[in-house]
Amino acid sequence: MPHHCTVPLCTNNSDTSPGDSVAWHGFPPDENRKKQWLVLIRRDERKDLPKSHPLYYAVTDSTKVCGAHFRPDDYCEGKRRRETTKSGKTRAVLKQGVSPSIFAWSTESPGRKEPAVRHAPPPSKRKRKHDVSTSEEQGVDCTAVVSGGVPSDATAAEDACVHCPCFVAAEKELEILRAEKLELETRCTQLELELTSAQAKANAPASNFTLDDIKSDDQLVNYYTGFSTLLMFMACYNFLKPYAETMRQWKGSATTSDGQAQIGKKPGSKSKLTLIDQFFLVMLRLRLGLGELDLAFRFGVSQPTVSRLVVSWVNLMSHQFKTLPVWLSRRTIDKLMPPCFRQWYPSTRIIIDCTELYINTPSSLARQSATWSSYKNHNTVKVLIGIAPHGHVTFVSDVFEGSISDKAITEKSGLVEILEANDSVMADKGFDIKDMLASVGVRLNIPPFKTGDRQMPPQDLVVTKKIAAVRIHVERKMQRIKAYKLLAGNIDTSLFDHMNAIVFVCAMLTNFEGALVA
Repeated sequence: MPHHCTVPLCTNNSDTSPGDSVAWHGFPPDENRKKQWLVLIRRDERKDLPKSHPLYYAVTDSTKVCGAHFRPDDYCEGKRRRETTKSGKTRAVLKQGVSPSIFAWSTESPGRKEPAVRHAPPPSKRKRKHDVSTSEEQGVDCTAVVSGGVPSDATAAEDACVHCPCFVAAEKELEILRAEKLELETRCTQLELELTSAQAKANAPASNFTLDDIKSDDQLVNYYTGFSTLLMFMACYNFLKPYAETMRQWKGSATTSDGQAQIGKKPGSKSKLTLIDQFFLVMLRLRLGLGELDLAFRFGVSQPTVSRLVVSWVNLMSHQFKTLPVWLSRRTIDKLMPPCFRQWYPSTRIIIDCTELYINTPSSLARQSATWSSYKNHNTVKVLIGIAPHGHVTFVSDVFEGSISDKAITEKSGLVEILEANDSVMADKGFDIKDMLASVGVRLNIPPFKTGDRQMPPQDLVVTKKIAAVRIHVERKMQRIKAYKLLAGNIDTSLFDHMNAIVFVCAMLTNFEGALVA
């Protein structure tokens, strides 16, 4: 492989200097000595630039410095001392710690010549054809001009200097230095911008948005959190606080077998936010459906921190809400029974209905098929919600694929197992569960079906109106649940593993709102 000398202004290469006329030396393996060589030969290693960039330069095994840049005493026992390489060739050996020292820019200029004695030529009778001749015709010496000699023709002298090899090499080096200067100025500007941005970020407050900004206005509290007043917000927070203090943040499926945050005696890592601001952040995520990046900016934390806080708190809330008596006793139901139910359907224990939530299309084809809802013409998940006659949510099933039927979800939800004999369930026409409930002594109240082409009998119309008048409350409850906008849009697939907890928590939070049925 031919070698080219890497020293600027040096034109030596192995093709023009064959054999042993020029020795070739690679850079020292030691980094400090390599940098010293680079400084001496006026090279700057720029591996960060693209190879097509004119300033790109990298030292490799094939980067060589020719022997013209070393003194004879730089070699072991004289310049001709050589050793045999693996390829069978011989090479000159440098002494330990030697560096190149002979360059075009360091060569001493020759001493000043004495000005030549010039005599004016005798006047010629023949007229000259050209007034200006070349430097060669005039006999102009470039060295003499540089050292102070005064040529007879100034124009010819100037042309001779411009075409001088030293002048051309200096011009090339000047162009390289100008390009490097421009690049350094650009880099300095970028660093100044980065420094300004970092200083602004460091001086920014730790939290840009907290509960303190809205706590004096119950209307804002309701808008941002869903709680009707600050007092209700604090009541829920104070219930969760003792468990949140020992909560270990969720860090993926490795945290627990079911993906929930752990609750124990040993607290997790200390967060930048206070517990109440963490709870406030989670409520903003649930109520307004704000994106993680938006919340990260508002609270001055990272996006992964927001994700971990939301999953940790939602699983904590789900776990603690389930310790409450969500399923009310028959005695409590009768005590809180509204007049409209007490008059027409006094045995009603629960009013049930299913709701579908839109989700982003799963990547799995099997899951796409299972979640496709022909009713919504979209990929959905389905959940069964049950409310007591007075309007509180008393039952929330697990989340199922959108293709499941109302009858199948009722059977799989476990609702039938907790009903008692002589209870009655109110539902829509789609719940064909009369036989299922009859097996445990429970009655089903649904609107009558129209048979054939006959007009519905008057008594059936009365029953339909009565059931519709009281069953409408479950529809209103569904609206309150979907007011938590995290459930209103297309739910991201990253939340699929936590959908049971999210839906249950949103349903339970509606119980903190005002009465649904007077």
